[in-house]
Amino acid sequence: MRQAGRILKPYRDLREKTGSILTLFKTPELAAEITLMPVEMLDVDAAILFTDLVTPLEPMGCRFEYKPGPVFSHPIRSREDVEALCPVDVETDLPHVLETVRMVRRALPPAVPLIGYGGGPITLAGWMVEGEGSRDFTSLRRLIYSDPEGAHLLLDKLSEVVVDYLHAQIRAGVQAVQLFDTSIGILSAAAFERIALPYLQRIFSALEGLETPRIYFALGATHLLPLLAQVGADVLALDWRTDLADASRLFGDRVPLQGNLDPSVLLSTPEAIISETGKILRSTEGMAHIFNLGHGILPETPLDHVRLLVDTVHEYRADNT
Repeated sequence: MRQAGRILKPYRDLREKTGSILTLFKTPELAAEITLMPVEMLDVDAAILFTDLVTPLEPMGCRFEYKPGPVFSHPIRSREDVEALCPVDVETDLPHVLETVRMVRRALPPAVPLIGYGGGPITLAGWMVEGEGSRDFTSLRRLIYSDPEGAHLLLDKLSEVVVDYLHAQIRAGVQAVQLFDTSIGILSAAAFERIALPYLQRIFSALEGLETPRIYFALGATHLLPLLAQVGADVLALDWRTDLADASRLFGDRVPLQGNLDPSVLLSTPEAIISETGKILRSTEGMAHIFNLGHGILPETPLDHVRLLVDTVHEYRADNT
């Protein structure tokens, strides 16, 4: 469960003590401690690296501050801005991320995997061009249509960084990698196929043969479902808008699925949590399926509700083994 740590009191205490989420990201001892919290306190089945999607953008020359989300001081506005982006040497420029991976891997029980991750090129480009979070990503979409060569140059540079970043995480010890594309749903199916799909295929192809499972998560992308199997991922993670049974009928046995409980269910009642979780578990019987939320945990989620969810999944699994 991505972002599970933020509902835990020890994490909130660290945030208050340091006064800066960037300090938490850049201090391996603290980032490792936060990565381990959900495993130790919630008994989830895997750890997810505590870092941020925009982490590899800073050494490219894209300065940002958290206010509270990332806000970039100089958003990309021209072809010259794209051409000026710096190459990234992950080992040299992001050593704190790799040290966090090594520390977590040493601390985790052998049976608990560590999942590393990065952002999809379109999602990263959205942050760089808009300068902050956006609902519609109008500036990015304008760039795609007004300067397609500039957009392709940006996505090319980002794809290279993402490949190197995920390779470095794998070398440091993560046992699976997930590519989060939280803005990909802004594209039409035609635009996705033309401008996003080739770079996703390039990334997943570059990670092939490493014996490391590759997961792709596309948010708000039900309209892209027929194309998602083409990205080359080993597992497709789907948000709560997509029916898992429908996806399974579309993909057959080719691609295992991950997901996809609506995170807002955890804000409801215990009865609703048990009921909605059970619906997903029953609908995916006989499928290759990894239970998860359909996006990150909402900050106001009660801790006891998350524990109930984990227990419900574990008890169901035990009853069906």
